[in-house]
Amino acid sequence: LKDRYSTTLSTGTNVVRSCIHCHQIRESDRLVFRSAGKPFPESVLFPYPLPDVLGLKLDPKQRVTITTVDAGSIAAKSGLKAGDAIESLQGQPLLSTADLQWVLHNARNADSLKAEVLRNGKPNTVILSLPEGWRRGNISWRPTTWDLRRMALGGVVFEELTDGQRAALGLKADELGLRAKHVGQYGEHAAGKKAGFVKDDVILAFNGSSRRKTETELIDGALQLPKGAKVIFKVRRGAETHEFAVPTQ
Repeated sequence: LKDRYSTTLSTGTNVVRSCIHCHQIRESDRLVFRSAGKPFPESVLFPYPLPDVLGLKLDPKQRVTITTVDAGSIAAKSGLKAGDAIESLQGQPLLSTADLQWVLHNARNADSLKAEVLRNGKPNTVILSLPEGWRRGNISWRPTTWDLRRMALGGVVFEELTDGQRAALGLKADELGLRAKHVGQYGEHAAGKKAGFVKDDVILAFNGSSRRKTETELIDGALQLPKGAKVIFKVRRGAETHEFAVPTQ
């Protein structure tokens, strides 16, 4: 970004254009690793994790107050309960979900975090035990994932099939089945199109594996490969089956 921005803001008509946007920092982080041909660290591919990765839903109108805890989740195993108000995590006072994300972003890939919790008006201490791979949540919803799709999936956007669509294709519960919701048309985002993808294609296998995966898992898997490696997709289009090789970028 150094050639695009100076160290000072233009306070005239170009304030927005002279200001580095937060998302550009994360995008630049990713490009540093990709340009060097290195796999993305989890902290770079999954920055600022949401409470969902812990199995938590929070009340947006209250100070970091838990509404639900998913059964079997990290939060449940650590002893957090619905109604708990998390006052601090690893010494960081929490006022909002963003504060919680900040602590999670700076946590290690396997870690133990100390939470000070107010439960029924009484203080409690809870230890959150984060196992390896804990931060690998869903990133498909993030606008910054657009460029990751270019790098990993040739600019194709995939979405889950409905239960009815899966049944119509004869797919089992554990089998892969993602639909091409959008196929990029221009530049590097058109690599999938050039390989043969069209809208509504359904992928049945990814690099030889038919195990059920999310779009996030496809992106993660493809970005562990060297830049320029081919990702092989087995695709269903109507009654036909095709195979496409899409280069990572």
